[in-house]
Amino acid sequence: MRHRVALGTRWDTAIQGTCADFAACARTILDLAEHHATLDQEGASGVMEEMRRQHGRLQTLMAEVRILADEPVQLAARRVVRHAWAVQVLTTTGVDPRASDHPFHPPRERSLAALFDFYRSVRRQLRVPDAGYLTPLNPTEEVIP
Repeated sequence: MRHRVALGTRWDTAIQGTCADFAACARTILDLAEHHATLDQEGASGVMEEMRRQHGRLQTLMAEVRILADEPVQLAARRVVRHAWAVQVLTTTGVDPRASDHPFHPPRERSLAALFDFYRSVRRQLRVPDAGYLTPLNPTEEVIP
């Protein structure tokens, strides 16, 4: 019994670490894309190189997610990768490569929605209480304890 509990804890720790790194990497891509527009040509090319590097890292972390996580987490992660790529292409070319599939939602909006779905899926797999509930990114009122 103890062995089974220890093994479950070990898996949960691995899943949590990999998924946290995956989410942070996806968030970095979104932040880089946001800052790209405010930079000069030299700074913008550095940001694009960093975005490419982060997207490669995201793909590597996706492989780890595939090994560790259940199917809903894997599917959610795949959507994050898909929309992060669209953010990268839009930032580079000015064209949304998935505009015909999602005519009313820009890549950043799709990426954030996919990232929130990923958070929920991971929280469900880790058996977090109220796993489906996440506070909004920009709450209308700050909560002061």
